[in-house]
Amino acid sequence: METLDYWIEPDLIIALRHDIEKYSEKIMQLHKIIDELVSLREKVVVKEIVSPRNFNVYAVDSSYGTPPLELVGGVFTVIAYGYVGVSYGIQDRYVSGAIYFSDSREADLSRFSAILEKRLAARLLETKLEGRKNIDLLVLDGEIAIHPLPYNLAVKGGKYEEINRVVNRMLKAAAQSRTTIVGVAKRVRSKYLSVLANKCLPVNDKITASTMIKPGEYFSLGKLRDILPKWVLIHYADCEGNRERDSILMCYSGKSTKLSEKGERLCRRLKEFDKNFKSVLETHEYPYLRHLGDIEVVYYMPPGHRTAVRVEVLDFGNLGVENIVSYLAATTSTVTGYPQILDAVDQYVRVSPDLVEAVLTSLLTKTPESLAYIMWPTNMQKRLSRF
Repeated sequence: METLDYWIEPDLIIALRHDIEKYSEKIMQLHKIIDELVSLREKVVVKEIVSPRNFNVYAVDSSYGTPPLELVGGVFTVIAYGYVGVSYGIQDRYVSGAIYFSDSREADLSRFSAILEKRLAARLLETKLEGRKNIDLLVLDGEIAIHPLPYNLAVKGGKYEEINRVVNRMLKAAAQSRTTIVGVAKRVRSKYLSVLANKCLPVNDKITASTMIKPGEYFSLGKLRDILPKWVLIHYADCEGNRERDSILMCYSGKSTKLSEKGERLCRRLKEFDKNFKSVLETHEYPYLRHLGDIEVVYYMPPGHRTAVRVEVLDFGNLGVENIVSYLAATTSTVTGYPQILDAVDQYVRVSPDLVEAVLTSLLTKTPESLAYIMWPTNMQKRLSRF
């Protein structure tokens, strides 16, 4: 048997061993709160997943080459976005793409990719309005809205204002075509289930829900217009405020109290949320954004699996949450634990590093020699490690 020997610096080993122990203890702490998490089951109505119905389903997704290339001229990568659908047993699919080359933060890349995805979703729903597509259910990879929605509108005239327009357009097309939208959250960092405990839970919703329900079960936490105001109170006062929790809540209620600079900021954000969330639900410029408050947050565990899935449901088509969940659960991939239609579109729009390199080379051939340096990598060592 061939073995591979390599050298690890002793100081690195010592540091990693220290962190292994630290995170091991942190994981073991979960044992102390399991009973508390399980008890939250009593605060929701847990239901059995029913027999599935068939729907005409489309899924939209986007992806980009990661990690993006760090060039002198900015962050460079290729974005692909498209859809895969099954309507009356016939598969339908489409893919397009764009180059991203911008001297901005990497977070803007993710946001731009999401905008392209939602814009395509809007166009797809508009084809249903025109009678050219049959769609009962539109599945999105991730949340229905794009940050900063639904918490607040993107600043008017700012570089993110397109978020307001594209989400409003998508919801308008969905409402008018009576198409149900479902957002499937894969990377769950939210702690919405803290509203059941009325305190900040130390683990995310995926962990909490996975202890609350069994395979073949689901429950609804409610709609965002009711969930978010409760969650924000817990997030800023308890999760972020810690020891200043009670004082932050006093400040929020208008009572005089002594707070640190951080506490003052958290109190201010609580007050700002009320105004900002109301502006989303009552805006006249983007009237369909009010439907973001109607999004229902649902957790289910597919039969044969041990981890829960969090989905957002905006049921314009009146399909019924129980029928939507049963369809998603019945089509669960044995590999990923998510609906197979999402796996299909994820594979379809995937961008390979080779494609990014090929596009960069093509662009470089059309760049004047005097400006070629803007296409050079800022970190040659990192670039060479890709090969």
